Amino acid sequence: MQTGIARVITAAAVACLAWPAAACAPDTASAAEVVGAPRSDFYSPPAESIPGPHGSVIRTQPVTGSQAVPGARNFLVLYRSVDAQGRPVAVSGTLAVPEGTPPAGGWPLLSWAPGTNGVADACAPSRTEGSSPGRDDQARWVAKGYAVARTDYLGLGTPGNHGYLIGETEQRAMSDIATAAREVDRTVGTRWVAMGHSQGGHAALFAASAAGGWAPGAELLGAVALAPASHLGEQIRMAKWAVSNPLGKLGTGDVSLYVPLLVRGAQTVTDVDPGRFLTGRAVSMLPLADSECTAGLRDRSKWGGLSAKDVFTKDGDLSGLLRVLDDNDPSALRFAAPVLVLQGRSDMTVPLKSTDAMVAEQQLNGQSVDYRKYDDVDHSGIVAASFADALGWVDTRFGITR
Repeated sequence: MQTGIARVITAAAVACLAWPAAACAPDTASAAEVVGAPRSDFYSPPAESIPGPHGSVIRTQPVTGSQAVPGARNFLVLYRSVDAQGRPVAVSGTLAVPEGTPPAGGWPLLSWAPGTNGVADACAPSRTEGSSPGRDDQARWVAKGYAVARTDYLGLGTPGNHGYLIGETEQRAMSDIATAAREVDRTVGTRWVAMGHSQGGHAALFAASAAGGWAPGAELLGAVALAPASHLGEQIRMAKWAVSNPLGKLGTGDVSLYVPLLVRGAQTVTDVDPGRFLTGRAVSMLPLADSECTAGLRDRSKWGGLSAKDVFTKDGDLSGLLRVLDDNDPSALRFAAPVLVLQGRSDMTVPLKSTDAMVAEQQLNGQSVDYRKYDDVDHSGIVAASFADALGWVDTRFGITR
């Protein structure tokens, strides 16, 4: 939960919601289903195969064609993790391992958590194109001698529900695929760095806090968070306030688009009844999130056409949802590994003020965070714009000189 100090800091952050465009939303990545993608039965293993140590492999298959990262051996991976209730689950993801001879100790590993695509199984990054990191993003790291594991997250592509922006299950997915990677390919080393963009940046910060205890067999050296999602509770509070605003939509941006994802995520950890705070129209449209990705939800005939007044009831009780969002805000985390935060100054999706406020609270709490900002760089552009800095920082963690 946030402290009183945090509330003061984030007052500036929520002001970003007055921007008329995609202010303060977690991510805007679209996804198109991949022709020739793996058959859905790969993602649904027999129930008896799921119990086992988290981070162990259930099955793999080679990845070829348009989904394969150039210069690498590519695998689709189904591995074991644990959900928020402590139950064993199957999680999918991909692994790209550089071709050639590995260095002593094996290829250094990035466990890269993707940005928002949605909560429906069809939105899993291994089933879609348009996810961050894309093939070219991964290829840049492979060319520099890094293996890249990319999780689909719990319940995204595989049975169960996706804990959207639930930090603990996000970091478990990242940590467990880092452990599984070496079982898939023995040339992968045991040391790794967590990296993620937007939703994935949020996940990387939680990995920096908890992964060491969750996966002690894989040594986490640091975490890189690019435009990490934060302050979702403040954004929803502002949107709810707009219901009583005479101008209706002033101050909400397009945060309404992400309400169904946040509700579905919160429902994986507690009993959230959307009928307590959503309008009848919004409740009737909630199931769209179970079948469509963000590109489809953005349609003006769906969630993309709703204002705050269309979504929230005036006297609704948001306390259950807000409790989950506040509990999963990364601002108050304590880190067990070095952290690098990278942010574009022109980002209208995760605005600069939001990330400024997050880092300010972390630093007030005594956390050492390396924070770098980039002029004229927006949300999607930060991955490429910051590559040289991210590479230098990650190389340093591994003791690599070029």
